[in-house]
Amino acid sequence: MSFAWKAAGMNYLQYSSIAARALRRVAKTELQAEIAKREGVAVKYAKWDSGKAGVSALVPNVETRPKAEN
Repeated sequence: MSFAWKAAGMNYLQYSSIAARALRRVAKTELQAEIAKREGVAVKYAKWDSGKAGVSALVPNVETRPKAEN
């Protein structure tokens, strides 16, 4: 099975970010405030070693990642 987002050269996170942005734009005005609350959600990760978490770091979203230099 082939996915359109894969054929376009995107990964799933990029695709879902674009889909979420489009959904936010077309949402009813009653839901805009509720949707805005979730806008600042971030993902953190930490490397675990010997059962203890190391220093945690935020994972940048698609818009904040530096562009690849060619």
